[in-house]
Amino acid sequence: MNQAEAGSGVLGDLGSHAVDLARFLIGEPATVSAIMTTFVHERPGGSVDVDDAFAATVEFASGVVGTLEASRVATGNKNGLVFEVNGANGSIRFNLERLNELEVSAGSEGYTDRLITSPSDPFMRYWWPSGHIIGWEHTFVHEFAHLLECIATGQDVAPYAATFEDGYRASVICDAIADSARERTQVRISY
Repeated sequence: MNQAEAGSGVLGDLGSHAVDLARFLIGEPATVSAIMTTFVHERPGGSVDVDDAFAATVEFASGVVGTLEASRVATGNKNGLVFEVNGANGSIRFNLERLNELEVSAGSEGYTDRLITSPSDPFMRYWWPSGHIIGWEHTFVHEFAHLLECIATGQDVAPYAATFEDGYRASVICDAIADSARERTQVRISY
């Protein structure tokens, strides 16, 4: 098997989720500048020349600058999808491996952990009393609850669930990241 048969590696498998999340949290990317590499050249079942890691610097249409990265060989990580957003008045940080916690900073005092299982948090009306831990599997219940509620009320699933347009835009951005890495240049995003 080769890249033509397999398609993308970590960029498509994991990076597409990071791209989708970045679009949801920050907005549309305008340009990307990226690098990609392959560490494992021989795999079970034959050689596959696909990317094992990428890093991209992204300039968003709003002027915000960010970085996106993913790796299949990040030793010690189990399922670490991490995001951090820093602003003039505060910051937030989240790690999927600590699913019930959101780190919040509202100034120069550093971060505090916020347990996201209080009655006021979205979807907690479907669960047990406040403070009880929910896990990865419960996120799928949240997704189904949102979808069924949208079907029942005739509402669009966006922006809290991905649409076909979101999938298309994430693919365009991933292609731009791959192009940037291959051409060693900054690439403008155009849909």
